[in-house]
Amino acid sequence: MDVGFSVISRGSIVEFRTFPQTNEGRARLVAFSRAFGCSAICMGRLYYRNDLIANLGPSLTERFSKNREPNDAALALAAYRKLGREGLERLEGDFALVIWDANERRLVAFRDPMGGYPLFWVWHGETIALSNSMLALLDLLPRRSLDLDYVAEFLMAPGQVNERAGERCAYEGVHRVSAGSVVSIHVSSGLIERRAHWDWSELMVDPGTDSLDKVSEQYGNVLRDAVRERIRGRTVSHLSGGMDSTAVSLIARDWVRSGVGEAPLHTVSLVYERLINLSREMPYLESVLSREKNIVAHRIPADDLLDFDSFVDPPYHDEPYVGLWRLGMDRATVSATAEIGAATMLTGIGADEMLDVQPFYITDLLRQGRLRTAWREACKWALADNCSPWGILGPFGIRNLFPTLPSSRLGHALLNHERQGLGSQDDWTISPWILPDFARRHDLRSHAAKNARRTYRSRGKTGLSFAIHSIESRIGDVNRWSVAAPRGVFVANPFLDVRVLRLGLGIQNRLTPEPGRMKPVLAEAMRGVLPEDIRTRHRKGQFNEVYYLGLARNRQKLEEIIRQSPVEELGIFDKDVLTRCLQEAVLGGAHVRQLHRLNLTLSLIKWLSMQSTWQSASNSNLLSASVQVVENIS
Repeated sequence: MDVGFSVISRGSIVEFRTFPQTNEGRARLVAFSRAFGCSAICMGRLYYRNDLIANLGPSLTERFSKNREPNDAALALAAYRKLGREGLERLEGDFALVIWDANERRLVAFRDPMGGYPLFWVWHGETIALSNSMLALLDLLPRRSLDLDYVAEFLMAPGQVNERAGERCAYEGVHRVSAGSVVSIHVSSGLIERRAHWDWSELMVDPGTDSLDKVSEQYGNVLRDAVRERIRGRTVSHLSGGMDSTAVSLIARDWVRSGVGEAPLHTVSLVYERLINLSREMPYLESVLSREKNIVAHRIPADDLLDFDSFVDPPYHDEPYVGLWRLGMDRATVSATAEIGAATMLTGIGADEMLDVQPFYITDLLRQGRLRTAWREACKWALADNCSPWGILGPFGIRNLFPTLPSSRLGHALLNHERQGLGSQDDWTISPWILPDFARRHDLRSHAAKNARRTYRSRGKTGLSFAIHSIESRIGDVNRWSVAAPRGVFVANPFLDVRVLRLGLGIQNRLTPEPGRMKPVLAEAMRGVLPEDIRTRHRKGQFNEVYYLGLARNRQKLEEIIRQSPVEELGIFDKDVLTRCLQEAVLGGAHVRQLHRLNLTLSLIKWLSMQSTWQSASNSNLLSASVQVVENIS
């Protein structure tokens, strides 16, 4: 990595180190400020800065209003000096922040609730260090020891969980600053205080109405503000032809046309001609671009851009990443953005979590004993989806009643650890290639139960619980940190703006989903903005072709990674069983959703195999780091 920062307190000295950004001409991703007897360093961006400035008092308002693009570290420092840690909790953005309070002799670290950038810390002997990069901290420890409990949690992750909850990291002795939390370290006394201030269930915003038209109007206004806040300089928007990315792109077009950012807006699109399913997306994409005169379109041929291609030369990532197999698409769009010379790339990521609502209320009907009503609702959804009512009642009703209790299939997997095939895998099973001794020592079945409880919280509506879990799964952004930051690009996700998410949760708590409409709130909010064929579409193209073709094309490379992986001494995997399951997957022996555990394991093995190379690169980066400020704290 050649971006980011480290803050090191050793003896009587506090050093702020930044890694040189090689992409001149774009907005810098790290800001530093020194004032009020304090120093602050911030990676990322703050949003709604005018709202923040207005709350800082007349003198500070005048100071910051003179600067059209105020230093984000200076803004954060002003909020901290005025309101203390409560001031930090008022910050909105995608950032990681460290403040040295010289008066209190205290290091204060904070991340936004969605974990825009990583932040780790270690304390060994007289040295306290914080950094965006875990590798920058490992040399400060007496030894590098993999945390096998963390590995166990990773291998049992349900779905696309970007970042594990809590402080535990891949290496022992390294701690994570959790998203939406403040960690305060008093250098003199050694006192460490942790404060988590973010609770989605407590912070959702009630729209105050059950009218679809009215809540859609509210949602559209909040989304437009979120897009505006993220446009900086020359901006690119990822445009796929789907409802989410098209909505963001056309909202951004209007803001750029009105003078926000640098005109014109650019778009990047992955285009498919040979892949049958994804080629059907092209008319939707062209229905936007063919009529646009205020957008500069960039089309990226993507038929040969397959899953698992990124395993050949993955970018540095601090911890094993669940989505490594699909990172190639992100690299393609980020590379195009960098070549355009843009500072910002907008995406449509995050809309599914709030807007693609499913009939989880059937679970609530079953809990209430309203069995006939639950069956009628299942039949209604089955008719719209052209499937059996049991195909609705099972996953959206019965299965969620007792998520921590294993079904007969789950019971065999968890309790007996039988070597079952890929077709029996789901979010709660233990993979057949996991050695039974490792599964027992690290109690993998308890991880499955804990994940189920986290997904389906006992309080409130099941759909709301699932939505909150989906939001929490999005915390952390490997694409923003590992792919985009080294290219000097900032990735921005307006649908994951906390104001948008809070209102989205309130809307979910109000409205009961109806079958036959895809994302009705967004569809109504974008009436008159989206082309009608996109606004009223019922389905989005799937990427199963990209997955299976990529798995087949990279099979031999993946088998070689398994054979050469340094995992024998860890006692985690049976390589022969894993290889057989990989071969079964290549032959289509299971649905993509049932291969999640295989993806996790391959991602972990690839990450383990790259550690020595990345650690060598880290040492050279540390030598090139520049010292921004040194403070004597004696």
